[in-house]
Amino acid sequence: MRAETLLVKQKERPRGLSSIDLQKIIHELGTHQIELAMQNEELRDARRELETSNSKYRELYDLSPVGYFTIDTRGLIREANLTGAEMLGVDRQLLMEKPFAVFVARDDIAVYEAHRKETFKSQTRQTCELRIKPRAAPVIYARLQSRIADNIDGKAGQVRTALIDLSERKRVEEEREKSILELRAALAKIKTLSGLLPICAGCKMIRNDDGYWQQVEQYITEHSDALFSHGMCPDCYVKAVEDFEKLKRERKAEG
Repeated sequence: MRAETLLVKQKERPRGLSSIDLQKIIHELGTHQIELAMQNEELRDARRELETSNSKYRELYDLSPVGYFTIDTRGLIREANLTGAEMLGVDRQLLMEKPFAVFVARDDIAVYEAHRKETFKSQTRQTCELRIKPRAAPVIYARLQSRIADNIDGKAGQVRTALIDLSERKRVEEEREKSILELRAALAKIKTLSGLLPICAGCKMIRNDDGYWQQVEQYITEHSDALFSHGMCPDCYVKAVEDFEKLKRERKAEG
């Protein structure tokens, strides 16, 4: 329609064209028409490739194991992938224009705000760790990695934030710390004997650290987890019997 309007507005039109000129013009018009058709086909191919590429990007974006968010200067969520929405326990459409801070644990809000402000200020990638409170789900220990997304008039307009779930790593660390504490407690209970022990050559009593003499079994019991059950070796048994018989004879003689 614009072309026809321009054609009507033209005051002078070439007149007296020969048949050769008309054939030449028709040929050029035909060639131009084919060129336009080819360009149109190339544009359609490029559009299909772009749509395919965009579809792959959206699929990778949504199915990523990491939550991705686009957050503006007010701290409001502008975009989120499916993983991020699932991590927060909210439908993706309901996340739009919601403050990301409402999903941060109360004690960690100051950490998040400092992280967000520093990202806008420095315009470099910033990282922090905090706790996320999803809707109707346990707290998530997470790492935030944020980077500037847009730059409007020299000022950052939005940030891209990756939300990485560290809950499993945190659980492993807590179990490891618990095991270390249990091991330390067990080692603290273990008492060992080492070094030279002063023992009497006659009665076999041991002198303790305070300078008092103790029975061997008493000293070892206090300094280790060993317990004693008393008995007699064969030599001591024979001697004990002999001493007992001797004592009997002496009392009989006295009686």
